[in-house]
Amino acid sequence: MATLQEFSKNFDGKAVPEALSQLLEFQEEAGFECYAQGFGLLCDDKSGLKNGWSNDPAFLGKLMPFAQANSGGSFYALWQYENTVGLHRLPVVIFGDEGGEYIVAENIKGLLQLLTLDVEPIVYEKVSYYKGAGQEPSDYAKNFRKWLKMRFNLDPIEKAEQIVAPAQEKYQATFDAWKQQYFG
Repeated sequence: MATLQEFSKNFDGKAVPEALSQLLEFQEEAGFECYAQGFGLLCDDKSGLKNGWSNDPAFLGKLMPFAQANSGGSFYALWQYENTVGLHRLPVVIFGDEGGEYIVAENIKGLLQLLTLDVEPIVYEKVSYYKGAGQEPSDYAKNFRKWLKMRFNLDPIEKAEQIVAPAQEKYQATFDAWKQQYFG
């Protein structure tokens, strides 16, 4: 389990966003992958970005991986598209284990709402949060929803598109144009 000090290394010397530091506390009680399928906050040295996408310092300097997105190796990162924007307001990008990079939330609180779906995202030619009919909920999924309402007054969502569609509309084209300078 990562301490807050260890976890803070993900953010390049900047303070850990409050929502993530509180989620880290919750995760310490609930467990890694125990409140949302395949999800867990972790310490990341950017090796996934370096090995799978680009080791250009300008590319790496704008991305802050902070969580496992699914058990296959996909991960979430904050994209620092502008230096004057606080970390808590940065869009969240998923980098897929099979390739693909997609904006999934306008900010961290949007990602927290996505986690209420309690499904592992599938990333291929798009990102999908599909839940099968017989899928059992994570052990602490219900506790997570209560925690989210109590801490941030955020409700669970019914469909991923509620969060993903507006985020992609706002940031995906800009993100795609930015990343093209580092890889095709």
